[in-house]
Amino acid sequence: MHWTKKILLVAGLASFLLGACQGQNSTAKDSDQPAPPSSEETHLVQAGQTKPDDIFVDAAWAKDQIDQDQTVKVLEAGYGDAAYKKGHLPGAQLMDTMAIETEESDWNLLADDDLVKAFLAKGVTKDTPLFVYGEDVNAASRVAFAAYYLGVEDVHIIDGGKAAWEKAGFELTEETPQVAAAEDFGGNYPGRPEVYLKTSDDLLAAQASQPDLVVASVRSWPEFIGETSGYDYIDKAGEIKGAVWAKASETAADVNYLTNEDGTIRDPQAVFADWEEWGISKDKPVTFYCGTGWRNTTAFFVAKQAGWDDISVQDGGWYEWNLNHQKDASKYPVQLGDPRGNDVEILD
Repeated sequence: MHWTKKILLVAGLASFLLGACQGQNSTAKDSDQPAPPSSEETHLVQAGQTKPDDIFVDAAWAKDQIDQDQTVKVLEAGYGDAAYKKGHLPGAQLMDTMAIETEESDWNLLADDDLVKAFLAKGVTKDTPLFVYGEDVNAASRVAFAAYYLGVEDVHIIDGGKAAWEKAGFELTEETPQVAAAEDFGGNYPGRPEVYLKTSDDLLAAQASQPDLVVASVRSWPEFIGETSGYDYIDKAGEIKGAVWAKASETAADVNYLTNEDGTIRDPQAVFADWEEWGISKDKPVTFYCGTGWRNTTAFFVAKQAGWDDISVQDGGWYEWNLNHQKDASKYPVQLGDPRGNDVEILD
């Protein structure tokens, strides 16, 4: 999801609230609408309790590591450089998300060689301690996931991003660091191929080899039941047939059920309980998807830090599945409505 896309998403959401929603009728009853995210703060990351293998880490712990280890690299993830130019963490380089995905790639991550080149340009290798943050946690998760998939050993996301850094009393800078590019990744890649299902066909192959695979959509409820695609540039609404709902997003531009108002990650246990009602649990293989592959990476890392092992990201999401459905509906069937009820419609 990109900055220009977010504007379109806001417009699309406004249309939904007015009942327009691309001219599609609701298939869910009012009682099915989920309650808004809780305003009570809870935290996955507790101050002073960060462990070295945690993905989401406390800003103070991150600063200690950055100050003590000269090999650390820090990336600010974002679409465009506007936020970066206003101030960033000392030593942080900008990693524009367009360096790892493009419209030509159907917003999937680029080919492995191109991903490696993007990280090498920032001085990041397999053995580089890497800290990622962003004003949008999903952008940070997207960039961090690309590194994690490639096999960067030590990947962290600064919980709460730039705001948490400043809240902890640490300064920002407008100076752009001069960082030498790395020449060699330092190992075979991808180092963690099991966490990534890139395309719709990769998902179908995974389902064929693993019939108990849970396909979990982290999209908003209106997206999930087919009231809206959530994106101005995706003309059809719906979900992958067989998908279940992993509550995470209130709209197509957030993961509000996973985050506090300040952008820090909530204690996910309440959300996990909701997921379990849909058959999503840590004792099953689960692949997370969304619209274009940002929100699902945040859900992936939240679950990973909570001890979920057999999980992956399905990158193509609704964007690519819908494109394929329009070419071959029988191979890429779509569901509309709440699959728990009798009013679900299958388009195949």
